[in-house]
Amino acid sequence: MPVDVLSHDISPRDKRYPATLLALTFESHGEHLLGRMLVAQGAGPHPTIVLLHGFPGNEQNGDLAHIFRRAGWNVLFFHYRGAWGSPGSFSFTHSCEDVASALRWLRTSQIQERYRVDAQKIVLIGHSMGGFAAQLTAATDPSVYGVASLAGFQFGQFARLLRDDAALLTATIEHWRGELAALRGTTAEQLVQEVLDQSEAWKMERYIDILAQRRVCLIGANYDTVAPVALHHTPLVTALEERPAPGLYSAILPTDHAFSDVRVSLAKHLLSWLDSIL
Repeated sequence: MPVDVLSHDISPRDKRYPATLLALTFESHGEHLLGRMLVAQGAGPHPTIVLLHGFPGNEQNGDLAHIFRRAGWNVLFFHYRGAWGSPGSFSFTHSCEDVASALRWLRTSQIQERYRVDAQKIVLIGHSMGGFAAQLTAATDPSVYGVASLAGFQFGQFARLLRDDAALLTATIEHWRGELAALRGTTAEQLVQEVLDQSEAWKMERYIDILAQRRVCLIGANYDTVAPVALHHTPLVTALEERPAPGLYSAILPTDHAFSDVRVSLAKHLLSWLDSIL
């Protein structure tokens, strides 16, 4: 791992193939999603990360994106349908579909050439809901090179709690109602009902045998009150370790759901994992 990516700029500058930041759109189910690509310096092709934000996406991990690029990775960041200005209606299902659309777009020859993408080495890194979308996509798309989930939210597990606890159901609707300012085309009630309707399909234990054969990084936060590790992190790690899962990297950091005060440690863990899978 190039240790200095956390403390030094790239030098010397490659004048022909410099590091760049480019705004872009790509199509997903008839809508053009807003995104940007951080292109790594050099002729490439470069391994590429699809960086997925959560619900609604208040923490978008831009600091990690720049660190990954300094380490030689391209980074694609985008907003799901109905989120942060992207057209369409937001839903958790749409978000997962949009991740698949992003992968198809990255694998086209035109995009590989334009952004110097190594289509054989595309990694998904998601936070919270984005971690769930990353895991589900990796479980159903064998061409995903690796997947990392940061404080990943397990909707299948959460649905069980919602069914058994009316007070939690009411509190979740109220909480999610307060998260809709950056989203469009949905309501808190619709989102909660979607989780209940998809509870079986979204049980990650259905995909354990597949994920156990993949390059997987799971990082939790032991002061996380949104996706507590006891429900959303540890059971998945334990299930993978029982297989065993030779490609598993896991850690729990002493912080909150957004990894607010351990950003350097988080970056070090992810860089170490990324280096190991290459």
